[in-house]
Amino acid sequence: MGIRETREQTYQLIFSAPHPVARQLPAVWMAGVLVALLTGDGFGIRLLLGGNIRGLMAWFIGVFFIPTFALSLGVWSGTGKPFEICYTLLWYVGPLHAVPQLDFMASAPATAASRYPLFYLVLTCILAVVALTGRKHQLKS
Repeated sequence: MGIRETREQTYQLIFSAPHPVARQLPAVWMAGVLVALLTGDGFGIRLLLGGNIRGLMAWFIGVFFIPTFALSLGVWSGTGKPFEICYTLLWYVGPLHAVPQLDFMASAPATAASRYPLFYLVLTCILAVVALTGRKHQLKS
């Protein structure tokens, strides 16, 4: 996310459209949120049916964290490699091995009850600002 313009050499065309930050960046981000939502909906439904509201909220935070993380790394690096490496390592250590500090989806029961999902909510907001700043920086250059 956030690299297609650079990779396909269409940034001059894309960035010349009206309001590229206000319209295009949120559209890319929402597409990522939709993909994260659809790929994790089984887990979300299981949390909902089980009545685990804290876990469901933590799962929603993870749904927003993943595309925001991808977008901010993509905008600043210009390639998908940093996200592919960081996300694979984060996913492998966090949710897969239930390390509470790195479990951004709160898939372990202990993580959903902890304060770590709140950390990822704050981190998601920071990464969104970083992505917006990066895109504005790209528009200036």
